[in-house]
Amino acid sequence: MTRLPGPLGLALSGGGAHGAWQAGAVRALAESGLEFEKVLGFSAGALTGAGYALGLQEVLAHRWRTVDERRVLRFDPRLQPHFALCNAQAIWDAVVETEDEEACKRKLSCELTVVSLRMPQDESEYARFTPGGAKGWDGPLAVKLVASCAIPRIFPRVIHEGQVYMDGGVPGKEWLHFDALAGCSTVVALQMTLPAEFGAPRWFPWTRFEQTGRDICYRQMASGLNSLLCRPDPPTIYRLYPSKRLEMSQLAFRTKYCVPAMELGYQDALRFLKDPQPHRLAASEVQLPVGV
Repeated sequence: MTRLPGPLGLALSGGGAHGAWQAGAVRALAESGLEFEKVLGFSAGALTGAGYALGLQEVLAHRWRTVDERRVLRFDPRLQPHFALCNAQAIWDAVVETEDEEACKRKLSCELTVVSLRMPQDESEYARFTPGGAKGWDGPLAVKLVASCAIPRIFPRVIHEGQVYMDGGVPGKEWLHFDALAGCSTVVALQMTLPAEFGAPRWFPWTRFEQTGRDICYRQMASGLNSLLCRPDPPTIYRLYPSKRLEMSQLAFRTKYCVPAMELGYQDALRFLKDPQPHRLAASEVQLPVGV
């Protein structure tokens, strides 16, 4: 296995149910002995990142294997205070281990940044959590994780201390930056939208909605990686994505889809570890977002 020079950073894209692939990939990376000093994630990537940072990969894998039992999409439409089709109880259940703030401070193995969108300011918030809280703890961690996963029109926005938050993958006034990973010599980026599928035309409302979600995740990752490549001291970046298109919807929270996706992610990460070079990004490769 090729050793990647540290300190290591990990960037994790959103993608709803596609997060199962990501969970499998991170598990393989961790089992190989890679130790990430800094982790940043938005939406599903925030859950994956918290699972890694808190040593909960087995718990995360079990939840993906039994996702049918968890009924992620619990139809419960409401108009106020914000429109949503489902309630967020399944997400709160998924972050129950993070509700004890003091225990999380003790268990956290690396710096974790959770991205959500703060409304009505329309600004991305980069909540920072550090081991022991020694260098910052923008908690509550559970609240910020649920907020990062609050997919517009699907799950309700999160209100905390008078502030409204929603899915960290939603574009605000600006596209994302990954400044939280500055100082890393190597960054591994896991995204679920393949370059070849970005911008694919879709003619029906549901498929347009699905494609928009994939495209936004791709753009947010491209913006974040650009922000690192443009630094005076850019890290070496490896971008890893599925070896084949994830045909399932981002809202297909079903065991029959998520388990194969998780297994594919595990195998894709093992192949990456054997030969990372094809995944290395050149400075000229990622230049997508200009305006929002």
